[in-house]
Amino acid sequence: MSVVDFLVRAAGEFRRGGYVFTGFHWPVLAARLAHQLPGEPFAEVYEAGAVCDAPATTVATSTTDYHAYADAVGWRGTSADVLLCLVARCDRVVLDAANVDLAGRINASMIGVGRPPKVRLAGGGGAADAAAAARELVLLHGGADPARLADRVQHVTAAPGPATPVRLHTRWGTLHLGARPRLVELVDTAGTAEFLHRLTELGVPVDGARPAAPVAPAARRAARRTLAEAARRGYRVARRVSTDQAGPGHPGTDDGGQR
Repeated sequence: MSVVDFLVRAAGEFRRGGYVFTGFHWPVLAARLAHQLPGEPFAEVYEAGAVCDAPATTVATSTTDYHAYADAVGWRGTSADVLLCLVARCDRVVLDAANVDLAGRINASMIGVGRPPKVRLAGGGGAADAAAAARELVLLHGGADPARLADRVQHVTAAPGPATPVRLHTRWGTLHLGARPRLVELVDTAGTAEFLHRLTELGVPVDGARPAAPVAPAARRAARRTLAEAARRGYRVARRVSTDQAGPGHPGTDDGGQR
């Protein structure tokens, strides 16, 4: 249930309403789910130069997948319009964070030295501009390895401004990042003990975190539908979750890998 419930909690960031700059991968899926849940109306702002104020026809495979969200576009411009002007007016910026540190810096470039890197990541696109201009930065880390949360990332692809509040959602809980990082919400699920051990290694206080509220069955069902739809569109993490739910005889790992 950990990834399903994580997606529901991430969707809550969109259901707070307003204009939300929506990065690729987990943010797209969280926004997709949020349209099905109770809350305030919101609009998604895409780096490619579109503002969508309604649910799209289908899950977008990238922020330039105009065909997927053409019917939901309320405004169309350019990437420059969004990154240089609109993002600073958004209520919050929501980005994927497969590798993130305690200051809220994201590494979407590579793991290891540059020549050659141990792991080549997808790249940040407009994340650097979006994070730097964010009024409020929300990061979504759906992976299964707590070691992806670092004291300092090896390569800084994007970083928040010095006064920007940063919140990180993981499958095990929610943290406030920055000068004084702390755990604010804890989820009782597989891997939580390892997560707490990792935070302790990093010197992050874990005492006093509140237990996460239980996820409603209806929201969980909606999240599963969203993941099933994403699996059909080629999202690797969604395919793995669907495989795991299929039961014995269907190998799969419920990790937070990229599409």
